[in-house]
Amino acid sequence: MRCWLLFQRALSLEIPEAPEVYRFIDCAARLGIELTVLQPEEFDLVVDPAAGWSATYQGRKLPRPELIIARTGSETSYFTLAILRHFERQGVAMVNGPAAIEAVADKLHTLQMLSHADIPIPKTILGKFPVDVALVERELGFPVVVKILRSTRGQGVLLCTSREQFNDLANLLDGAKPGTDFLFQQYIAASHGRDIRVLVIGGRAVAAMERRSTDGSFKSNISLGGIGVCHEMPLPLRRLAERVARTLGLDVAGVDVLIDGERYLVCEANSAPGFQGLEQACGVDVPDLIFKEARQRASRAVGKRPGLWHRLAGTLFGK
Repeated sequence: MRCWLLFQRALSLEIPEAPEVYRFIDCAARLGIELTVLQPEEFDLVVDPAAGWSATYQGRKLPRPELIIARTGSETSYFTLAILRHFERQGVAMVNGPAAIEAVADKLHTLQMLSHADIPIPKTILGKFPVDVALVERELGFPVVVKILRSTRGQGVLLCTSREQFNDLANLLDGAKPGTDFLFQQYIAASHGRDIRVLVIGGRAVAAMERRSTDGSFKSNISLGGIGVCHEMPLPLRRLAERVARTLGLDVAGVDVLIDGERYLVCEANSAPGFQGLEQACGVDVPDLIFKEARQRASRAVGKRPGLWHRLAGTLFGK
């Protein structure tokens, strides 16, 4: 089987997302899969209906892969989406597809889709300039969470504890360059310094990890020094995460959930979730689970209309 993994940068151990890419490389080698890591920006995109299969990378033609795994996440650019759409329309199976990646790269778009599906989320306001401090205080109160629209690994997120602190931030935001978009979000005190990351593969929640801050910060990201502990999934949490992935069209999803007493609130979802901490906490092999799910779905899809996993059957596992 020939598989491409799209990653936004040249692969280096200095990049925080690199360990997950190396895990895919190791797993593919073990399964006998020909996996190539490619940078989307290095493709030349030519749209020509007479050309048939078309893929030019760094000046050379590439043969068609059976599967593309996109690990570009919230850093997915318009160019990368165009590349993914190009190959999707040429019949290449993808994990995840461009529509789902685009939906979750924009945090507000994600929340709008979840809210429309009646999935519980923290109340959120899209910031505009000048910042309406009175609106934020009336609708959300203080403390309030401030986020940039596209961010990853807890970057671009901060907590304003008072109106005075928020006023200072608002003055700073008002001077920000055009095109800088912010979200103001309800602070969930009961979930301060902790949340739950649920991994969903092929529509099924396969593992959950509670992330906990170790320094009193309200952010629990492991990349910022938090710790991960395997978390048992009660049925409501499992169903919620699976519903989120289904609503957003994600084949593979990292669903981040806040805990507010007896209820769960979906904070965000990720199309290329980091899973290094989850593998260590829960003892799962995430790349292996993805490929095994492909085999199981392919076998169940025999005789049905070809779908994502069915199209992989013959090449991935010789069925």
